[in-house]
Amino acid sequence: MNFDKRTLRKNDISLLILDERWNNLFQSAEKTPAIERSEENLRGLLKEESRLIAEKKEAAALKKRNMDKIIQLTSKVFEENDINAKKEMQSCEQEIKKINDRVIKIDELIEEMPDRLKQANLDLLELTVSVVYFKMRSARKRVEELEKLIADTRDKLKAYIDEKESLSQDDSDIYSYFHDLLGAQELQRLDEQFYRKGKRSRRDRPNMKG
Repeated sequence: MNFDKRTLRKNDISLLILDERWNNLFQSAEKTPAIERSEENLRGLLKEESRLIAEKKEAAALKKRNMDKIIQLTSKVFEENDINAKKEMQSCEQEIKKINDRVIKIDELIEEMPDRLKQANLDLLELTVSVVYFKMRSARKRVEELEKLIADTRDKLKAYIDEKESLSQDDSDIYSYFHDLLGAQELQRLDEQFYRKGKRSRRDRPNMKG
């Protein structure tokens, strides 16, 4: 299933891997290798973003140290004409230039990161829908099948219960009739013959007095 990413980009979709509800989806659905790779890609981008931010802070601190060093060397370079101090100052200036170039690159990468994260998040969403949503729809279809089976079974069970109650009542009425007609002793003898043939359990025999 393909999404219209232009539409989805207008929606404020949270990062799925940080969404508790998204993580809960996989308590009943197994992550496919594709989902795991997409999830790892998204985590990697978050780590990269954090690393870039940390690197930019470190670069700023390093630049400040070099600038402080240049200030310290100024008097030796311009007043004392110290050659070693001049070389050290040049080294600091070169280091600052490298830092500035790197910071420009870092800023570019950080500026690109929201779009990269959004794209990776949408890719993961597509895979999630393909696995979880369609599994849910499949489960819904099975639920409908089970509902029909349950309804059919309920009807059958009711028919069985009605039949059992009807037969039990007929058995009780017939047994009562023959008990009154033949007497308890003769009926007991007939019952014992019937039991020996294995056609009737004693527990099914109506409880008659007399």
